[in-house]
Amino acid sequence: MIDLKLRAFGRWTAAIAAALVVAVPAARAEVTFLDHRGKLIELEAPPQRIVSMFASGPLVHYAIDGHSDRIVGVNKKAKAMYEGSFYAQLIPEFLKLNMNVAGEGFAPNVEAILELKPDVVLQWVFDPKLIEPLEGVGLKVIGWDCCTNQHRREYLQLAGYTTGRIERTQAILQKQDASDAALRKVFADLKADDTVSLLVVDEIKDSFRVIANSSQDYSLSGTRNLAADDTGEWWRTVDAEQLLVWNPAIIVIPAYASELKPADFYGNAVLANLDAVKNKRVYKFPHFNRSPDAAEIYLSDDWLARVANPARFSSAGKFHDTLKDGYKLIYQKDITDEQIRFILELEQNKDSVGYVDLFG
Repeated sequence: MIDLKLRAFGRWTAAIAAALVVAVPAARAEVTFLDHRGKLIELEAPPQRIVSMFASGPLVHYAIDGHSDRIVGVNKKAKAMYEGSFYAQLIPEFLKLNMNVAGEGFAPNVEAILELKPDVVLQWVFDPKLIEPLEGVGLKVIGWDCCTNQHRREYLQLAGYTTGRIERTQAILQKQDASDAALRKVFADLKADDTVSLLVVDEIKDSFRVIANSSQDYSLSGTRNLAADDTGEWWRTVDAEQLLVWNPAIIVIPAYASELKPADFYGNAVLANLDAVKNKRVYKFPHFNRSPDAAEIYLSDDWLARVANPARFSSAGKFHDTLKDGYKLIYQKDITDEQIRFILELEQNKDSVGYVDLFG
């Protein structure tokens, strides 16, 4: 049995970083670990049938396992995550998963889940009512919490222990840490006041929705988010006047905002006086930003650093190599030059200053 316990942020979590792993003679379970509820999970063997109540569960497990054979179901909302994104090319079998285990949200369809005969179910822990119906019928649930960067590191750890592939977790986390360290070195001399101001806008209607307090560390990219405040709220809805008051140097659009493009800003007369619009510095995040929980999300910081501070970086080829290396490690697949163009949203970003030079 492997027993892992670590006090982190005032609670017990499964974590690899502590290395508090003790081997003892096998009794009943082959591996035990704590999920994000602090509940002890005991597995006699790696589960062969996994149901995930959210889209990121299959992505993280694929990264650790190198295949999707264990995943038998996911919620309906996952279809929007996979369809039309690079995941549809990279892991097309995800579009064939049973998506009847929940509706658009995370409330479980217990009957449909039981029909799949899962060994474990992955479910969010933010509402106990999402887990109680599953455990009430005898299903084993591994709880995942949201939505800090530390949680996302722990998703890889939880998947590593669940599948018995903890060495894969270690390799991916080392890649992420190395990328972060390289960026910190690039911006070591940059003062906070000299970082590039930005806004992250994911919706334009009568008002504008901006991401205020996400888990992304913008300092890694030499940037600062003008919408950040002390509320802790992920989004803020503001009017055009507030955008003009902030007047960001650049605007970035999350990859999941599939209908929103830089051209929507350039053609919007209300926004014409924004520096980011006047200077054509509105950029669509690449496809590796599609899920904030996926193992390749670290690439977003590297990309943003180059967009915001191009003078500190050299050739596009180096970032292409970074992409190839990242996808090879995480998904164990070689991506083509054509796929790189698709991932980088070169068509959408072609009119934005410097983009083709940076990434073309």
